[in-house]
Amino acid sequence: MIHYEVHPCNPQQRILSQVGTILKNENGICVYPTDTVYGMGACASNSKAVAKIGALLKKDKKRLFSYICADFSQASMFARISNAHFKLMKRYLPGPYTFILPATKYVPKKISPKRKTVGIRIPDCRVCRDIVAVIGEPLANTSINIPGQQRGDPQTVKPAVMSEVDVMLDIGPLPDPRGSTIVDLTGDTPEVLRMGKGTWEG
Repeated sequence: MIHYEVHPCNPQQRILSQVGTILKNENGICVYPTDTVYGMGACASNSKAVAKIGALLKKDKKRLFSYICADFSQASMFARISNAHFKLMKRYLPGPYTFILPATKYVPKKISPKRKTVGIRIPDCRVCRDIVAVIGEPLANTSINIPGQQRGDPQTVKPAVMSEVDVMLDIGPLPDPRGSTIVDLTGDTPEVLRMGKGTWEG
């Protein structure tokens, strides 16, 4: 695993470009910071890399999956977003939230065999958004298999992912490392499935 230390507010473009090459051309899986905890993922369109993510999800049923997007245009590739839901989500994104929405046909069966729903994230994290910009597409993202706040500390994240990922972006310990607030938008009214870092007013 290649390990890069990057500046949290002004990440080195040379490093981001190298990571982008690993993700796009080498079927790579990357660990990166978000506005909640460190996550791990691959290019959404890279079938070989997505198959690796799917294998991790199959092996560990407790892992959560989402797409990390730069904007709503990218999100709409994988989720059906109504006008009402778009207005609601705009109040909270970018931010520490995962919205569960009806999935489109672009969600691979290796990730979601029934393809009924999908989680969408637009994090408020410069490094994470810059990686999405470099690869030009969303990240197929999954959680790291270590407890709670340990996922905000690169010193505990690194040994936990050594055998699963190809490259890691390290900005140091994350402030207030808690999971995202998960909101289900597939029913008649929004339902908070997990209260995490993001506050919710409905």
